[in-house]
Amino acid sequence: MQNTVRNWLLLVLIGTIWGSSFILMKKGLIVFSATQIAALRMGLAWLVTLPFLLPRFGQISKKEWLVLLSVGLFGNGLPAFLFATAQTKIDSSLAGMLNSLVPILTMIFGLALFGLRTWFLQVVGLFIGFLGAILLIVMPGGIDGFKPEALLVVVASMCYAFNLNMVRKFLPTMPSMVITAGSFLWIGPACIIYLFSTDFVARLDYDHALRSFGAIAILAVVGTTIAVLMFNKLIQSGGALFASMVTYIVPVVAIVWGVLDGEKVSVWSISGVFVILAGVYLVNKRVQ
Repeated sequence: MQNTVRNWLLLVLIGTIWGSSFILMKKGLIVFSATQIAALRMGLAWLVTLPFLLPRFGQISKKEWLVLLSVGLFGNGLPAFLFATAQTKIDSSLAGMLNSLVPILTMIFGLALFGLRTWFLQVVGLFIGFLGAILLIVMPGGIDGFKPEALLVVVASMCYAFNLNMVRKFLPTMPSMVITAGSFLWIGPACIIYLFSTDFVARLDYDHALRSFGAIAILAVVGTTIAVLMFNKLIQSGGALFASMVTYIVPVVAIVWGVLDGEKVSVWSISGVFVILAGVYLVNKRVQ
């Protein structure tokens, strides 16, 4: 019971943090380019987590380093660039809504590649949640047209889904901080090098640069480092499928921030959120 309560608290907290990440990216895009935002986010996360990795560096096997490379690419690096690029053309709330595809993609990857076993009720819940995501996007009065850039969010969701299964399958006992720091080690240095090869420094003199930089710094430290740390812990304690349910909370938070920032959200969007949450309830009745 204690573990169950802790897992649910982690789920809600991570969902709230990640649901806020889309509005932070939107504020960062006021001054910086999409690739600069992604590189800054990954670079700062690497610098913050590096001190925690150094004492355990020699304890990681070659096989585990290869898995951490996969986690760095699919769980952090590629999605960061894909989401930032997508949000140059789509609203932050829509990005959060589309992120709801992760649970069903997690199940597909799990069944196809990782030997996942599931129950009928979970499948029903996942499909109900997926239908809720569709309702958010295509119903009349909802999103005005489906922009091609939204497909980048779908690809990012596929990356997250694959990563969920990788961590659960191959790193079940590795401390979550080591997973987090080890994965950023693969991508952080390259992102820092790339960042300073752009006009990043010059943009720091732009109007509102401090505000945009602050938004990305919060995204890197809280939305990336701390949330990923908690998320890896949640995968280990609650399972990949349960952890993927965090993406059903993300749209709710993203919509709230979008409304507060002046984005239009219809009654269909609110209906879609309730459908998604119904799917969450069904899925987690049998999660073990």
